[in-house]
Amino acid sequence: MSTFNKTGFITRAEQKQQTRKRLLEATMEVIASEGLSGVTMAKVAQQAGLSRGIGNFHFQSKEQLLLETLRTIFQEFDRGWRNIVADIDRLPAEKLKAIIETTLNPPIASKKKLAVWLAFWGEAPSRKKYLEICAAHDREWDAATEEIIRQMADDDFNPHGMSPAKIAQSLTAMMDGFWVEYLLCAVRYTPNDAIKACYAFLSSFFPNLKMSN
Repeated sequence: MSTFNKTGFITRAEQKQQTRKRLLEATMEVIASEGLSGVTMAKVAQQAGLSRGIGNFHFQSKEQLLLETLRTIFQEFDRGWRNIVADIDRLPAEKLKAIIETTLNPPIASKKKLAVWLAFWGEAPSRKKYLEICAAHDREWDAATEEIIRQMADDDFNPHGMSPAKIAQSLTAMMDGFWVEYLLCAVRYTPNDAIKACYAFLSSFFPNLKMSN
């Protein structure tokens, strides 16, 4: 059976997908305001403007809802950098610039999504779940960044005693740190500040690398 909305015809499957999306967005909002411990199925349903029964139909437990929320933001981030790396029309330097600017700007670096990342990083039981879902892909993220840096290195490349792997790991660690700064110091620390800092770090290895206009 299908239903109609203001924009026209939508299938039951599409309606179900939209409802799940509303619940996941609502979960992010609750985590951002109250942390993981403050999340309940009732609060999420209320935030989404849905009944608790609808929430329980889509997610059978709070744990399932939280893990699916983490997977959702992780998959968005993962697709973002992988699509950039896979773009054969971009030069390595352009890929690195795109990765920095995509990772440090919304929608990936929105406040509510960053709150979810930090919530899972900050609590020991949740950190274990984070590692189960994300650790292998995090290593791939570092390795892809390292490979771009290797491709950018020419005869004049001065690593200042650091390997390409350590340069890549330092860069990705900086980006993680900037996400924390966004939440703690949102008024005085902006994505543009973070992007400038990444370019300042990389300019010691690649003096010709310039920030996009």
